[in-house]
Amino acid sequence: MNVPVSVYYITLNEELRLPESLARVQGWADEIIVVDSGSTDRTRDVAEAAGARVVHHDWQGFACQKAYAASLCRNDWVLDLDADEVLSDELVNNIRALFSEPVAPDVAGFRMRWVLSQPDPRHPFRHDKSKKILRLYNRTMAAIKAEKHSNNDRPQVRQGQVLELKGDVLHRTLISLEQMESKYCQLSTEQAHFLAGKGRKISSARLFVEFPVKFLKYYLMHRQILNGWFGLSVAITAANRNFMRLAKAKELQMQQELHGKSQDFRH
Repeated sequence: MNVPVSVYYITLNEELRLPESLARVQGWADEIIVVDSGSTDRTRDVAEAAGARVVHHDWQGFACQKAYAASLCRNDWVLDLDADEVLSDELVNNIRALFSEPVAPDVAGFRMRWVLSQPDPRHPFRHDKSKKILRLYNRTMAAIKAEKHSNNDRPQVRQGQVLELKGDVLHRTLISLEQMESKYCQLSTEQAHFLAGKGRKISSARLFVEFPVKFLKYYLMHRQILNGWFGLSVAITAANRNFMRLAKAKELQMQQELHGKSQDFRH
């Protein structure tokens, strides 16, 4: 029996990782929505074969894409998943049990544990920190703010309480270091445009401390030090993403200032 939940994804060239995620929501989710931004592989075919409704939407940033996907859902209760996220058996069972009876009207959503879980046994990430994220929510009480270039794709709760649901969202994020680096390059560029658009000034002092501080965060606090050479590589790549978003934002701000001065000079 289907539960009154719409599951939505945003995708771009995810034919490799999407099938495993879709397999965990097929058979119980009332609706699956996939918003694709122009895949050139078999992503659309994979989604349609799983019974999903696939809609094209040009890329405008994570927040805009997810807000648009949520707007297409026919149910108030929605589950936000990425193509590289897989629900554990425990979480699927708890979601189905939750909707076997009406959910309390003052509940806006449910947090669930989010853990890195690599399909490649050579990259186990056994020691990485987990965190709780809000992914199952009532869109009449919570929503993602659609700001262009924004990567803040977490639902903002307007009213109601958020509870916890037992079970894991397994994050199969990493295919290779090259894929990770490419993804982070895109992310840092989008974040830079967002910061520059907001007029947030980036100081030189912040640039000098950003990389070492973020490296220590990922390497020690996130325990990548326990994952050997691969953990070192991941910590460096992740810290570099944080550094480059600021460096790119500062470069954009300088270009904007130069453009403004040239405009003043012409007038």
